[in-house]
Amino acid sequence: MPTREYNEPVLDPRLVACPHCDLIQRLPDLAAGGSARCPRCDKELWRHRPDTLERTLALGLAAAVLYVIANTVPMLGLSAVGHEASTTVVGGAQQLWHDGREGVAGLVLFTAVVAPALQIVFMLAIVLGALRERPRAWIRTLLQHHPTTCTWSMIEVMMLGVLVALIKIADYARVVPGLALFVLGALVFLLAAMQSGFDPRAVWERVPWVAPSSGEGGGPAATALVATAMRRAIQRCETCGLLSRPAPGEESGRCPRCGEEIEFRKADSVQRTWAFLVAAAVCYVPANLLPVLTTHTAAGADSDTIMQGVVLLWSPTGWPLSLIVLVASILIPSAKIAALAYLLVSVQRGSTARSGERVRLYRLVELIGRWSMVDVFVDTFTAALVQLQPLMSVSPAPGLVFFAAVVVLTMLAVESFDPRLIWDSSPSTVVAYA
Repeated sequence: MPTREYNEPVLDPRLVACPHCDLIQRLPDLAAGGSARCPRCDKELWRHRPDTLERTLALGLAAAVLYVIANTVPMLGLSAVGHEASTTVVGGAQQLWHDGREGVAGLVLFTAVVAPALQIVFMLAIVLGALRERPRAWIRTLLQHHPTTCTWSMIEVMMLGVLVALIKIADYARVVPGLALFVLGALVFLLAAMQSGFDPRAVWERVPWVAPSSGEGGGPAATALVATAMRRAIQRCETCGLLSRPAPGEESGRCPRCGEEIEFRKADSVQRTWAFLVAAAVCYVPANLLPVLTTHTAAGADSDTIMQGVVLLWSPTGWPLSLIVLVASILIPSAKIAALAYLLVSVQRGSTARSGERVRLYRLVELIGRWSMVDVFVDTFTAALVQLQPLMSVSPAPGLVFFAAVVVLTMLAVESFDPRLIWDSSPSTVVAYA
């Protein structure tokens, strides 16, 4: 594979290209707490967060302490007819592995334990490294992978799943919440505060570049410019956001600030999104037809599909949780598949209609996608807790594997889709800025 040359940077730190519509524009001066939004698609481009590194460090250290506690003490206990059982966060994945569902066990372990740990560790390392007088170059690598850890860190989704599992299990036995359950609740808020208070631009401004700049990178004219970066032969780095120009005649290059390989659009975005989407649609059928849980009692075994689980949860007091499972496990996956298919077809047809509505639809799909994991966590902790042999036990069934595959594949499809494609067929416009 040929080595790509470093691009020539556009040496204007205030010049940005919107990651969702590629509109090129200059960031204004902002008061503390103010935000700049794209005038075309309303994507937030930057929020001025004063003292971002110090605040993030404090929140990150607190989150690290709570994380250790949450993963070392019991989360839930169960008592019925003289039999007792308990589980930790890791215990849910261990039970799935013991029952032969290694793939789902790995997914639960990664989203509930590994990804949150990486999210906290990466954030602390980034902030501590950036606070040094001479920040280290390895911060670039952590900044590149930190968004992925945030995407797959699903403690808040797990907490909702645990709540639903508690309601289900309450019909069988007495459930005793453990210390870890309350600590995890606090950790959800700390992680959200840590992420919302972090400004990656403040770190990128401190990190040394991988390629020296010639100092000749030119920006667009100071009065007006063609709307999109691609139409000015400018590329936006997906990792650090720097604008740069590839070598003449080249379609790709390497970012001079972080070294990431960049192109005008995500490579094979449409093809890869279709591949993930078709695979998800195929898995969606057995995920809803096959049972996801099997309950073993002295009277025999009884298996439930996702829809049967929704019906079992329905009661005068449990109907809100039943609706949550219905929406998260049946409606959201099917809606994601249909919405992404619509976006792909409209892009391939070169449609210019309702571009703003389509990019908002993409953001909605991106936002809600992770919540389909609720049912995976519900079944995980139900199986982990209800192990009251010989009285009763619960084990995962084949449908859970297919449903977990649907969740992962649709999330990968969203990550593969490039929302800037929605705007590429729009007519060129001129935008003034000062």
